[in-house]
Amino acid sequence: MLLMSVVAHISKNSVVRREVVNKDVVEAVKGVAAELLKAWDPTTSDFIVLRDYYSVSYPAPLTRELLEKIRRFSPKRVENRVEVALPVYEIIHGAQWSGEGINVGEAVVVFPYVDDATTDEVLRGVVESLAGGGEEEAGEDLE
Repeated sequence: MLLMSVVAHISKNSVVRREVVNKDVVEAVKGVAAELLKAWDPTTSDFIVLRDYYSVSYPAPLTRELLEKIRRFSPKRVENRVEVALPVYEIIHGAQWSGEGINVGEAVVVFPYVDDATTDEVLRGVVESLAGGGEEEAGEDLE
């Protein structure tokens, strides 16, 4: 089975470009990081590569094709759904520290390609995370 990965470029909390490449996620992240490192200016920002996991849930039963794509990520059955934690690599190459936090200006995200819906879901979560969104911000909106 051909392993494919998503490479998404994020600038100022928006996905500005994304592509699906014919590489395993580990090889893809190494290649992207090496290219970005060549262009990185250490006098203006940090260069950080983070590995995280993003949980995705699919309705059971899975199609054979979907199962083959997610099998290597140890899917688990939870009631009438199947959950899997996908590795997501964030390469931050344009960030500024401010007080206790970090403002991410430029980043590239690399993760395994499953399907377009999963890609959209993961990218929404990553952009929200990089923007500093999440539970705290959502709670403020309720007041």
